[in-house]
Amino acid sequence: MADRETPQVTDARSIARNSAIQLGGRGITMVASLATIALVARYLGPHKYGQYQLIIAMLLLVNVSDFGIATVAVRHLSVGRRSADHIISNVLTLRLALGIAAAAIAIGLSFAMQYDAEVKWAMAVASLSFLLMIFSGSFNAAFVAHLRMEFAVAGNIAQAVVLLAGVTTVVLTEGGLVRLLIAYDAAILANSLVCLYFARRFVNPKFSFDQVYSRELMRDAVPIMIAGLLINAYDRVDVLMLKLFTDSPSVGYYGFAYRLIDLAAPLSFIFVNSVYPLLSTHHANGEMGEFKKLYQRAHDFLSLAGVSISTGVILFAPEIVRFIGGNEYYAAVTSLRVLALAFALIWLSNLVNYSLIAVGKQGMLLWIACIGLAVNVSVNLVMIPIYGKEGAAATTALTELTILVGGLVVLGRYMGERPSFWVAGRLLPVAGVTAVVAYALPLPWIAEMAVFAMLFGAGVAAVRVASPHDIRAMLRRGSSEPAPVSKAAEAGT
Repeated sequence: MADRETPQVTDARSIARNSAIQLGGRGITMVASLATIALVARYLGPHKYGQYQLIIAMLLLVNVSDFGIATVAVRHLSVGRRSADHIISNVLTLRLALGIAAAAIAIGLSFAMQYDAEVKWAMAVASLSFLLMIFSGSFNAAFVAHLRMEFAVAGNIAQAVVLLAGVTTVVLTEGGLVRLLIAYDAAILANSLVCLYFARRFVNPKFSFDQVYSRELMRDAVPIMIAGLLINAYDRVDVLMLKLFTDSPSVGYYGFAYRLIDLAAPLSFIFVNSVYPLLSTHHANGEMGEFKKLYQRAHDFLSLAGVSISTGVILFAPEIVRFIGGNEYYAAVTSLRVLALAFALIWLSNLVNYSLIAVGKQGMLLWIACIGLAVNVSVNLVMIPIYGKEGAAATTALTELTILVGGLVVLGRYMGERPSFWVAGRLLPVAGVTAVVAYALPLPWIAEMAVFAMLFGAGVAAVRVASPHDIRAMLRRGSSEPAPVSKAAEAGT
């Protein structure tokens, strides 16, 4: 085995490199994932696609296979107080035990629920994914800590390609719902095998159990796990409530729209995964000034990207739905537009959540998630019976706003000041004017999209929400070199 690499998280240029690699990989996986969504949605139709989304929702609600351990491991690896072999070996053992528990819970629930036999068996098959994702989830912690996410990207590409190939085979052979979930399991296994292969550059993959350290891992991870379960609950309970108050086609339309948002939402993790180890290091070293600067730049970048994508989805929702799902799913257009309002909020919340974990405030995520779940359930009880899937979509946007505000309040107390929304404040008028102009032009939708992109870019340049000076600061090498404060940070008082 070659000499294993050690974490290098002090070079800010690594953020740009790491993010660029992940962005390229995400582009590949998004193409494959869009093709997979199109195949599955068109093959199953709204009714059975609703059942498929119900299975995914149930799996997420009982997923304790990570328990937040991998996230805590990234912080431990970044600080460097224990060897990477020791950390990852214990993570593997704990995640194996939790994966077995999660699979057992899911299989038990699958046969306890009053669903069709095919749905029950499909959920039981899908629950095996909790065991198959052990290696990918565990070794990703090492990749994140080393800012070498190209290896995680390789695993994600393998998963997307294998899933697309499996789904294509099932569709061509009329294999049905259960075989679609077998293809899902096979894709996750492919991801884990790729991660296992590349992980040898950083750690010696093995299972071991250190009772003292494992207890420390579990203690730090418990708030993240409970918060994660609550987040999954308010993310997916709307699907269960829709099934309770409406029917499977409504679940299918809503699930289709939500799946498109799900597909784009992880793009924020491309950036957050690069920033998180550096935030952890700045906190551990007591570098509060560097922590604030890095957080604000990341916040500004995600605001810019989130607002632009959300506006594009709202403007071109009919074309997006027709292109991917066909006319059969046109009823999902309004839900997609409403859910797009939550898109930028989700991106910013991802950064806030990982920043709180970086400073050891993960316990607050539990209380924030409790508030989010309470808001989601209570509002959905009113909105879904009246407005159906559109009511569920509006409730999701309101919940994400609640979560973001709660996280910003806690993070602001740690930093001594609230993050600035100077960039977002200037972007919203630009996005609104650009969308109106593009919509009013009598052009084919592809031409409208090109016009929107050009006008939005021109508007961003005109209001100077991101100057070349700020971009150079983000890419500047070395944390010892003083970096200028962005316009957004200056406007924060």
